[in-house]
Amino acid sequence: MTDWRADRDRALLTLEREKRPAFRTEAALQLYHLASEVPEHAAEFLEALPRLLADKQVEVRRAGVSLASVVVPPAELPDLLIARLRDEEWQIRLEATGRLADLARPELRGALASMLEDGTFEVRFEAARGIASLHHAAGLEVLLEALDADLLRFRALGALAELGDARALPQVKKLFGRWLLPAFDKTQAAGVLAKLGDSDGPTYLIQRMAKKRWSPDRALAVELCGEVKVPGALERLKEVLDDVKDPCRGAAARGLGRLGDARALPWLVGLLQDAQASEDTRLDAADGLWRLGGAEAREAVRNAVSTFPSPEARAELEELLQEEP
Repeated sequence: MTDWRADRDRALLTLEREKRPAFRTEAALQLYHLASEVPEHAAEFLEALPRLLADKQVEVRRAGVSLASVVVPPAELPDLLIARLRDEEWQIRLEATGRLADLARPELRGALASMLEDGTFEVRFEAARGIASLHHAAGLEVLLEALDADLLRFRALGALAELGDARALPQVKKLFGRWLLPAFDKTQAAGVLAKLGDSDGPTYLIQRMAKKRWSPDRALAVELCGEVKVPGALERLKEVLDDVKDPCRGAAARGLGRLGDARALPWLVGLLQDAQASEDTRLDAADGLWRLGGAEAREAVRNAVSTFPSPEARAELEELLQEEP
């Protein structure tokens, strides 16, 4: 394991002595990534936070907002982020709005709604996806507009699926039929169609999850089949899960968890306890079990922590155990 304290100190020294903006930005981002990797030591990064947030360089201050999201106590974080929603630099407003959206707290809907009027579209988009995660349609028009933005489209589709507003169906349907739409975007759009009750969505997802030929979006299609509850998904996902040579077994495990059918419990427990399976696949089985819910599923995940050889996998499981089922 790397010496994160030494890396932290080097990054802080770079910020203090370096004049070149690119190197200072890289050092600030490294602090954020280091803190994300050792959340149990968040307090040891708090001292550096005011320096980053007050820095003259915009990208360093933006990295400071990111750092705050992982080191500031949850009860104090919303106020810190809200205070930066009116920053004169759009990059700071963007980061603060996105981090606020990630909190998914109902009491923050008003603050997010205020950012729907921001002069920068990317900021409006972050606010809209945050409001959608709270199942409110105030940002629907912004999300629909984002379907025309290559860099935002995939996340916009995810937010529309979470929102589940049927008014989005015509534009998503139009997007789905677009020629040369990137594979991941088309599969994500199919998931939205399925969620909104359009039959083209499930049909496409089933086609994409077939193992006849490799496609980069197949794992996404497999997982979405469970998430949007495609008819016959239980049997199709079990076929993938049972094939030890199928690279999408993990996606099938996650899909079964999202499907929420209790019949998948013994299959997922079996995969979680399979010492011959890869750690990543077993972690996916744990994720599926946790999402499936129920006392037996959660107990199986707790009991499996010590059976993973790598400390990284055990840490990931411990983090999963902290989440609400």
